[in-house]
Amino acid sequence: MLDERLSLVYDLYDKCALAADIGTDHAHLPAALLQRGRCRKMILTDRSESALDNARAEISRRRLTDLVSFRLGDGLAPLEETCGMISITGMGGRTIRTILTEGRERLKNASLILSAHTDWPLIRQSLAEIGYHAEKEEPCYAAGRFYLVIRARPGAEALNDQQIRLGIRLFDSTSPWLLPFLARRREVLERQLAGLETATEAHPELQEQLREDIAYYTEKMEG
Repeated sequence: MLDERLSLVYDLYDKCALAADIGTDHAHLPAALLQRGRCRKMILTDRSESALDNARAEISRRRLTDLVSFRLGDGLAPLEETCGMISITGMGGRTIRTILTEGRERLKNASLILSAHTDWPLIRQSLAEIGYHAEKEEPCYAAGRFYLVIRARPGAEALNDQQIRLGIRLFDSTSPWLLPFLARRREVLERQLAGLETATEAHPELQEQLREDIAYYTEKMEG
């Protein structure tokens, strides 16, 4: 059973002959992808042997072992084959950035599904650096918090600073969670601005940036 976040990741997956799930842990997502025919075979990686044991147990329980290759290692290092899709989810943005930038030669033009708990601007920046772009950005709400899931394709896209901070494709989403997600992001920025306005040390440039971003969120929400 997939929660709301992993269900969204599943929905953004293309059908493909071979996919890889990096940092697979419990393997609930790859099990669903294989069992429902979205992917024919998968490579599951993790840096932890105990996590791979969890994955093996889940895949065995679903009788999918013949369709899976389990590999121990950091990031994209265990990948050698060309995959149609690669998913990296359930990590912080800085960790995903490191995986993408250090392992870019192993991507081999695979499409990417990325879901970071934090630091979404770092993901957008990293995609630009490795010659990719976000095709979709979809918000969701699971286990009491908001998440953002990005599907990225090969091909660089020039982004300005505000687009790196706030995204582009996010505002094209038709998700019922878009407005609550934007409201939450605006609330976070408003708190940051209030803190700066009462701080002893002045930060006029950052304050102006926050005001611009708050206004942009408001415009998108009202539009």
